Amino acid sequence: MSYSSLNKLNSNAKVKDIVEIIDLLGYKCTGLLRSGEVGKIRDYFWFDEKDYHSWSGVELSIYEVGGLINIETRTPVGRSYFDLEQQNRTIRLLRKNFGGSFSTDEGKGQYLNLRSGPPTPAASGCHLAFQRFGANLITSHVYFMNRNYKGPKHPASGINYLDKMNPWLISNNLLLPFLVSLFEDYWKSTYIALLSYSKKKETILKSGRISAERLASVSCGQFSIEHAFAETMPFQRISAICTHFTALDSKLNFCSILQKPYRRRKISLFKSLQEMTELRHQVIHRAEIDSRVNDTFTKGLFHNIEVAVVKCYQHITKTYGWHYDKWWHTGKY
Repeated sequence: MSYSSLNKLNSNAKVKDIVEIIDLLGYKCTGLLRSGEVGKIRDYFWFDEKDYHSWSGVELSIYEVGGLINIETRTPVGRSYFDLEQQNRTIRLLRKNFGGSFSTDEGKGQYLNLRSGPPTPAASGCHLAFQRFGANLITSHVYFMNRNYKGPKHPASGINYLDKMNPWLISNNLLLPFLVSLFEDYWKSTYIALLSYSKKKETILKSGRISAERLASVSCGQFSIEHAFAETMPFQRISAICTHFTALDSKLNFCSILQKPYRRRKISLFKSLQEMTELRHQVIHRAEIDSRVNDTFTKGLFHNIEVAVVKCYQHITKTYGWHYDKWWHTGKY
């Protein structure tokens, strides 16, 4: 599902004048395409990184039909308030400067409906981190479910030299570091979003040391100071993650949430996540193929990671009174 618009401009509109307006609106050209139906298509894209304004950005295309210039804009269902606001602004200014008519999914001459107000920057940043986590989890799950190797599938034998030659076990072990990485990226990105707008920011930044290399990146605009600070901290072990967030806000007690009984399991989510990181270290630092990381075990990892992050993100949104939204779904493990 997407939100789209179409501006049909007056016959006296010139492409060079349109491009000037598009540039002033902050769009960047992404390329030129050729179509058998409409000829040349100029593609543009707008994205606002400030205060996590954009979630998807806005796509724009310019082309001609019957000698008249048409301009389309598109945003996906996962767009932000500011993305949709930019889309409406674009439609309005094109109509104001070049006349003609326009239509959207709301109808002819109707602007797209901004159904809610803008989120706070921290809420927006946490939302982006959660949705990117979901997209990464789906990517890894698609790979896991669609692997195919020559020959029959053999279970783990428990014999080290044989298991090291088992492509299914090798694949699961190599997938493990990526799962830990997407887990780490979620927590780091969420921490940066919360730290950037925290009342404790000055105190917390004083507690760490940022290398000269990272400070140079901040000076060049590659990183924010909060990003550079977070890069000095570990976000792989769940115990360290919980400590970081509790120091940021005592109400964010993820350790308590993850240590609670879950579906009559003997091992808590917290302990399962600790074990996942330890296994990852074996693969990365010792180049070991662990026969325990079979398909059943790997499916459990997918489940544990998703449930843990969902529970903690729900806790964040409830704590700060933000809207909880989960558009992604990985399917059955």
